[in-house]
Amino acid sequence: MKSWSFFICLCAAIPAGIAQTRLPLIHSGSEKAIIIDGKYVKTDWQFDPNANQDTYYVNVPRADSRVIFRTDQAELKFKTRFGREYNFLVVLNNKDTCHICISAKDGPAVRQAVTGHSYPDTIPFMLKGARVYLAGKLNGDHAVTIQLDFGAGGAIVNKMVSEQLALQFDGKTMTSNTQGLNEARASTHNRLEIGHQQWTNLPFTEVGNMQMGEDVIIGNGLFRDKVIELDYDNKVLIVYNNLPSKAKKYRVQPVYYEQDRPKFEATIMQNNQPFNFWFLFDTGRDGTMLIGKDFTGQSDNWNKLQALMVLPDGRKIVRLDAVISGQKIKDIVTNAADPVNAASRPTLIGNQVLNHFNVILDNPRGLLYLKPNGRWKEPYSNYDDYLKTIKK
Repeated sequence: MKSWSFFICLCAAIPAGIAQTRLPLIHSGSEKAIIIDGKYVKTDWQFDPNANQDTYYVNVPRADSRVIFRTDQAELKFKTRFGREYNFLVVLNNKDTCHICISAKDGPAVRQAVTGHSYPDTIPFMLKGARVYLAGKLNGDHAVTIQLDFGAGGAIVNKMVSEQLALQFDGKTMTSNTQGLNEARASTHNRLEIGHQQWTNLPFTEVGNMQMGEDVIIGNGLFRDKVIELDYDNKVLIVYNNLPSKAKKYRVQPVYYEQDRPKFEATIMQNNQPFNFWFLFDTGRDGTMLIGKDFTGQSDNWNKLQALMVLPDGRKIVRLDAVISGQKIKDIVTNAADPVNAASRPTLIGNQVLNHFNVILDNPRGLLYLKPNGRWKEPYSNYDDYLKTIKK
């Protein structure tokens, strides 16, 4: 790999302040590059010569990271610090010059809360099935029931109640969920209050696949600058500025994020064969697990998984054990997606399993703390349930 050289930018498309500085310059003979962010994130990058500037946001910006940007001809390495940006140029096919920015700032979807209250902020929640629900207010005077879904990439509102909540829809966006890929209405300027936390200019997308009794769904994107605890024993969500001392009694592991959704490493086992994988930490899934084509498409995993039965759409019903944070969860029955099926959700572990652990998620540092709680003997969908179902 070449070491980077310097280039005095004369391109009018590059911002004037940056154009007056010397930027690192590398070459690429391919329209694709690779970004390696820390130990756990590796992602493809597509060059866009028509963009004024393309920005990659560091996965855990508040934690120091090492980012490598690699083309087919050269690479650049950056030691990132929160709040800083790292600009450089890539000459594509000896023709087009692309301006790239590695940003160690919060991404545009992150929203920070305003509060006049000191931290920590303790907020009660209730469980319906396996899901977590909070009480809040939307736009000042509308009481709402809020599902806390770490598997959600943004804030959404239930189509059945959006008119009652008097949301002002001022745009359109594309949304992908259990109803497929659809255009949806968007409302961009809203105020949400939960406990002493308040978010302004919060965008909501309207969807039609939510359940009766849940008004809005929020994800982890509202807490990316905070440490949050889900204490299922006391049914409280606690928001911290700093990691609480009780975390020393928990087992810790790293996480990384996809659209602010945390992913963590766990092991599934079938016939004593272990499979290690990074699972979506999905508190919004009222189920045990789902195995997507991101797993079944790797290392012949699809053929290695033995099926109890095969559904008409090609999915396998499989029986397996899981090991999470050193704890074994036995006899889970779930479905695995055929890797040739394009309509597949990411591999995840749902809250029927996750709510057996008290959780501390240290978003600023990208760390997850888990500890078995008093719900450890609570039932979840298992092999006995499967046998009862097929006998009906």
